[in-house]
Amino acid sequence: MSSITVHKDLRGRFGPARDQGARPTCLAFAASDTHAATREPWAELCCEHLFYSAKKHDGTSPDQGARMGSIRHVLEHVGQPVESAWKYLKKLPDDLKLWKPPAKFGKLYTRTSKEAGTGFDEAWDAVLAGHPALIGLTTSPGFYKWDAEGVIDANEPVAPQRRHAVIGVAVGERKGGKLLMIRNSWGKTWGLSGYAWLTERYASPRVLVVVTLH
Repeated sequence: MSSITVHKDLRGRFGPARDQGARPTCLAFAASDTHAATREPWAELCCEHLFYSAKKHDGTSPDQGARMGSIRHVLEHVGQPVESAWKYLKKLPDDLKLWKPPAKFGKLYTRTSKEAGTGFDEAWDAVLAGHPALIGLTTSPGFYKWDAEGVIDANEPVAPQRRHAVIGVAVGERKGGKLLMIRNSWGKTWGLSGYAWLTERYASPRVLVVVTLH
């Protein structure tokens, strides 16, 4: 029997967890799946198109992660097609001139967004209110270690350079302490089929920004 009391669980809005592989595309995956969760029914949206468009917008190398501002701009003003329009590439072509979307990729779906805050409480409150939370945060070695209930509660220093993006999808409590469940983009072998709970102790010093889509 679980010791976790769940107050809100939005996982039913999502399909199976996806895997970004070795590329720095976590924010594109998190934003794409947050976007998809706002639509009915669930249909995977194109991470490749979103990442490509964000890179074109900010003019930085595709070897670097995308910027939240660029991702939000593309979601609102450019949009993204469904995943099948341009399937995710495990590796970029050696000649980046060949990295471009197909000539035809169908309808582009847009979505507005707003910053909900910069801390754990804002992420927790957004999910409790029924909004999947796009979260930029930092990680640590403990991010790879969870207990039998999928809870990460490592007491480790904050590493500012270890930036990542995930989605807040559920909130609950264990022994009086708040928990935030996140959806990762490292496939089904991470956590509990791609999900894990973060304790407030672990997440509070690490959450950098919380964005909701509308």
